[in-house]
Amino acid sequence: MGVKELFSAIFTLLFQYRKFWRDLKDAASDDELNVLRDYAVPVIALVQLAKFPLIGLPRQAMIFAIANFLIDVAALYLLMGGAAYLLARERSERITAGMVTVFCYSMTPVWISELFYFTGIWSWLFAFLALGYTLVIAKNGLAVMLDADSGVTGSTLRNTALFVVTVNTSVFLLIRAVMRLFNF
Repeated sequence: MGVKELFSAIFTLLFQYRKFWRDLKDAASDDELNVLRDYAVPVIALVQLAKFPLIGLPRQAMIFAIANFLIDVAALYLLMGGAAYLLARERSERITAGMVTVFCYSMTPVWISELFYFTGIWSWLFAFLALGYTLVIAKNGLAVMLDADSGVTGSTLRNTALFVVTVNTSVFLLIRAVMRLFNF
């Protein structure tokens, strides 16, 4: 995915997510590794690079960005693993692949909101709004990508949403701890 396509995907996902999910389903790309490599990792890296001017100190910004990148990627893998565990009863490879795709794309508001974590007490509001919007995008993505007749139970989706909230809250607190460590 090129830079133009990446920014187009981010814009479409953030402002026209229903259209984005329909277009993605019509494209029917089932290669989850491409979603990780072509979308999730570049978005996380772009957000980390955008933090450099906000911090202003090159060495601390570089170390902070590397630590933050590792935290975000680890959280993404934790989310995918947790969702695979929660969906183990469903025993469908298509459902698991759909969840990976939905997680990789729907986490975009959370990653972008990390730029606003430097706002002091307002960072909690930005994190909360981003997490809420992530859940809205993920809900619509799951509805489109997994179809209503896929057999995924409501309790499984509720548990997955609770898991997403728990992991993202932990990531927010961990990033805030790293910010405290570097005195930002």
